[in-house]
Amino acid sequence: MSLSKPTNLMKNLILFIFFTLTLSACSLIDIDPDNVVSSDKAFDDVIYYQQALNKVYYDLTVPTNNISATDYATDDFSNVIEGYAQMNYFIYLWDYQARPQPTLWNQQYTLIAATNVIIDNYDVVPANNDKELQQKNEIYAQAEALRAWFFFNLTEIYAPHYDGTNGSELAIPLKLKLDREYLPQSTLKEVFDQIDNDLTDAETKLKNFSSSSVDAPYIFGLDAVRALKARIALYKGDYDQARDYSSYFINTDLLDSADYWMLWGDQYGTKNQEVIFMTHNLSDTDQGALLDYHNQYETNNVSLDRSFYNAFESSDVRKKNQYIDPTSRRPQKYLYLADDNNPNDTRMLNYKYFRTAEQYLIYAEASLKSNPEKAKDVVNKLREARGASALTSLQLSDVVAERRKELFQEGLRFYDLKRIAKELGIVVSRPNGTQLVPGDAKYTFDIPIDETNSNPYINE
Repeated sequence: MSLSKPTNLMKNLILFIFFTLTLSACSLIDIDPDNVVSSDKAFDDVIYYQQALNKVYYDLTVPTNNISATDYATDDFSNVIEGYAQMNYFIYLWDYQARPQPTLWNQQYTLIAATNVIIDNYDVVPANNDKELQQKNEIYAQAEALRAWFFFNLTEIYAPHYDGTNGSELAIPLKLKLDREYLPQSTLKEVFDQIDNDLTDAETKLKNFSSSSVDAPYIFGLDAVRALKARIALYKGDYDQARDYSSYFINTDLLDSADYWMLWGDQYGTKNQEVIFMTHNLSDTDQGALLDYHNQYETNNVSLDRSFYNAFESSDVRKKNQYIDPTSRRPQKYLYLADDNNPNDTRMLNYKYFRTAEQYLIYAEASLKSNPEKAKDVVNKLREARGASALTSLQLSDVVAERRKELFQEGLRFYDLKRIAKELGIVVSRPNGTQLVPGDAKYTFDIPIDETNSNPYINE
């Protein structure tokens, strides 16, 4: 079995590295780059427009663009040393201004800049027929949806948690154009209104969009838009919308414990319907050495918290050696070990950013008060698929615990703690005695000092 079956999109991604426009952040988000191919050449036709979008998808394969680095600030890990990825160590210590600074800020803004190139140049791209017009609209919609996701990540990391009532609090600069250098922070409401506008338009434009079955998981299409809307609604406390959008997914079959390996090791298996959006695996290309996600865990000597590890039932497939090293407790979803299903170790596999299992858990949490029996049934459907025993009752703490088991190493635990730690009384402690208590200011990453020094409109 091949774990790196090439697709047309993947070939385009690799080729695009060598002949596409290049985006760079001059001073973090003051992006007015002088090395971008001029729009009258870069967007001569829909093919070039598609290649600009492919560049965004390619950049998402880079480990430093992966928001799972926020996991280091949570209670999932009880040991991190200053190793291969020093940024992770300082996030673990909640020392956001240490060198090297956490670089999630400028990485997400660089991705936003790439989507802004696509959005800004929509009118430049010619469409010679209805088919090209539809393709052009779908490219534009994907860029809108991706930008909304990047803005959401930035607000969850660098702004207070938005619960729908604190919209006047300052959040992040709302970078929507390439021709403005410095921006003040917008309010939470302004940022989330923009996110909603982008996603609403993208959902409309993608209603009739379909891609090949092989490429579908790599494209931020209609399913990904709906999954993101469900995630955002849950985090805002809009349970009706969270339930409505996650309901699109709760009848999708989950892999049982015997086939769970396919989620991580066989993205092309016909049974594997759990992935909504993921990146390509470039570990077997010339770029592989730069994309070695696992080194961040191995050389930083990362261990899952012992009590968390012990919370898994022995029958739970998510605890198996394939996914957590039983000796070091190192998480290794993205290190596929040789076994009966795969004859070779694979050092990095596709990053799964949106999965059906998360939508099950969103639906359960959003339904907990209005329909507790249905919520329990949905959680138990997931637990039984993973080999865990069914719950006889369901509380919010049970749903959050299940999210932790299902989604560790995937970048959502920090977001969860930020929104729910106060209600559940969760305190994160480090071996040196420092703590992250509910409502702590450390739940909001410091805006990098390079940005505050260069941008006169940033209010600290």
